[in-house]
Amino acid sequence: MTADRQEFDLLRRLFNAIGNVFLRFKEAELTADRIQTDIDAQILVAEGNVTITRGDQVLQGDRLEYNLRLDQGSLTNARGVVNTARVDRDLNLILSPDALPPSTLPGLGQQQTATEAAATETFDRLRFEADRLEFDGRRWFATNLRITNDPFNPPELEARAQQAIAEPLGGADDETLLKVRRGRVVFDQRVALPIVLRQFVVGRPYEILPFEFGYDERDRGGLFLLYRYRAINTPKTQVTFLPSIYLERIISNNFNFFDANSYGGAIEVGHRFTSQTRLRSYGFLNTLDPSDWPRTSRAGIDLFHNLDARNLLTLSAIYRQRVFNRSLGEQEISSSFGGTLSGTALPLTQGLVLNYLVGGQYVTAASDDPSLPPKPSLGRLQAAASLNWAMPLWRGTPLPPTQTQGLRYSPRPVQPFLEFYTQLGGAANYYTNGSTQPALVAGAGFRGQVGHFSRNWLDYTGFDLGFTQTLSEPSSPFIFDRITDFSVLNVGLLQQIYGPLRVGTQMKINVDTGRIFDTDIIVEYSRRTYGVIFRYNLDNRLGAILFRINGFNWRGNADPFSSPGRGTVTDGVIRSN
Repeated sequence: MTADRQEFDLLRRLFNAIGNVFLRFKEAELTADRIQTDIDAQILVAEGNVTITRGDQVLQGDRLEYNLRLDQGSLTNARGVVNTARVDRDLNLILSPDALPPSTLPGLGQQQTATEAAATETFDRLRFEADRLEFDGRRWFATNLRITNDPFNPPELEARAQQAIAEPLGGADDETLLKVRRGRVVFDQRVALPIVLRQFVVGRPYEILPFEFGYDERDRGGLFLLYRYRAINTPKTQVTFLPSIYLERIISNNFNFFDANSYGGAIEVGHRFTSQTRLRSYGFLNTLDPSDWPRTSRAGIDLFHNLDARNLLTLSAIYRQRVFNRSLGEQEISSSFGGTLSGTALPLTQGLVLNYLVGGQYVTAASDDPSLPPKPSLGRLQAAASLNWAMPLWRGTPLPPTQTQGLRYSPRPVQPFLEFYTQLGGAANYYTNGSTQPALVAGAGFRGQVGHFSRNWLDYTGFDLGFTQTLSEPSSPFIFDRITDFSVLNVGLLQQIYGPLRVGTQMKINVDTGRIFDTDIIVEYSRRTYGVIFRYNLDNRLGAILFRINGFNWRGNADPFSSPGRGTVTDGVIRSN
């Protein structure tokens, strides 16, 4: 300890330090105007400009009371910066120094594609304020808590709660469970939305809006309203019911609110067995008429096991899955069960990454092969791999990360760039009727972005222009995975119009036939801390209004594009959402 003056009362066994007090204790640092310690009771009281620093955590307040023996304390008018990934470690003041990992700053993440509208951040550092903060070796309790992911004042967004409790879950992930009472999200100090979740694990994705809108012409007849009710919400298990009202069907049926086809529902179940193994299942009814359930309901169950950060083993059973197969449009798999082993973005050399997938399924789906029934059931073995390489051609300089420049409309400064990318891959499908579908794929293109997204007008343009050539013969006996687009041009554009508003489109063109498919229309309202995105696909006839909050990994509104009951087929390879 150092201080301007230090006193020791032998009679009462009190130690006082006054003026510019600095105390180091068990890897924590404490500064204050005055510190008094009761030697016998092991109670420390700090007053005036109190600051506690341990690892990445910085806590400030007016008065600190701390029991050294019980490792319990309280801080009034608390404020500071917390690294959510390490809150359970760094708030434990008597933790052994050997247990502390090296301090790391949160990274900026990978550069996204130029036309990706829903850019998100995984900020670990959040600013907070609370009337009173109580903590012990494992948990902290806050009264009138205000948390923001905005580094500037006044914050664009705040999460507020009358009471909050944070405690570590343990395990290899160092995750933190946050329980809140009367929580709400406040935008620009004016608009407030309630947080329907009573507890959540910091960093995991959550849907936070109770009522959600979407557009699904095939299954729901167009515009629909969905209510999200999370019946079970524990750190390991989530069960969510999603009753739906099909607004467009009601209107087209002369506002007949009693028609069973005007309502539907779904259930989603998730469970984490370990940090590496998790289960996901879903069921969907697009009508309340039981006679239609055999031909309209959908269901599926997936068991995932992460071998490491980039290799995933998946076992799946699916009933009536929707898949989009490029210019053939939306197809349906009647049933399928099997497994896959996949690897994503495995680094080989500078700029070169490998993706692979091997697996097998027993599939029932539509076929136009005259030697087979209309819906044959066949075994399907598959192997695919691709090498992707990107070479930077030019990198611009991002603006400083200030409120009026680099961070005006985006969660991180936009760096202009131009890069050339190539792809070389192959896939092989074998079917138990003896059919095969091999494919070789080569592609190249340019993508980039110009501007800094900080001025009012036309200060951002993102683009992607690429071409792929596929060689494949013979073809699949099924329709859902058949390769029919051999020369494809990919075009994407995202343009700032005014302020935080950006619009864009992305499409693919079959060069041989001239057919345009998989066309997305995107309208984005982007702020530093949150964003709203409208997306509509002309071919799938799916639409969604998506809401995201950077840093918290929170989002809102039903996204039919990412439904577990949908998948995308590219060059004969199915990629489930």
